[in-house]
Amino acid sequence: MKLTALTPSIEKKVRKNLRTLFDQATNEQLKSGSTWYKRAHDICLDYAKEFGTTTEIVANIISALSPRNKWERNIQDCHRVLTAVRRGHNPEDVKVCTFNTNKYKAFDIAINGAIISKSAPKTYSFVRNISALDSQRVTIDVWHLRACFGKTIEGGLTPSRYKRLEEITIQEAKKVGLRGYEYQAIIWEVIRTTNDN
Repeated sequence: MKLTALTPSIEKKVRKNLRTLFDQATNEQLKSGSTWYKRAHDICLDYAKEFGTTTEIVANIISALSPRNKWERNIQDCHRVLTAVRRGHNPEDVKVCTFNTNKYKAFDIAINGAIISKSAPKTYSFVRNISALDSQRVTIDVWHLRACFGKTIEGGLTPSRYKRLEEITIQEAKKVGLRGYEYQAIIWEVIRTTNDN
């Protein structure tokens, strides 16, 4: 599906889709989703303390290493990169489970503080969510788009449309007493399970 505009009728459908998925969440999914970002944030805090850096730098490294990488391995790879930088090693000395360009980006972040900018709203939001538990940001990835629209979206997610979906998610989260990122993580748990079945 190609996203062309977020009309009032489409926004209404998005809200309905999110509510339907949220209502399907099991107690386990509610618990796991509502604490996922807090657990990720705690990892950022631990690594920042261990390596004498900031949670923002750690979160940016995690984000850089995330493409095609499972979460558990992503965290290990982040630690590997930080350890290598502390020891003065080069990117070629380290193996990670993502693309080489992303490994070099992670090293650049660790060494030079080359953090992700607001012009990349998904990755910027992810970094803000795990580094600072920023309740004004929601990570709208392919799974959240699928949850919103009931199918895969190809292109068309302009910064203004991203912002609007973020606002809708935050509004729906508030209705059930959650932060936007907590709500998104619960939806992620449900949509991934639904997709696997």
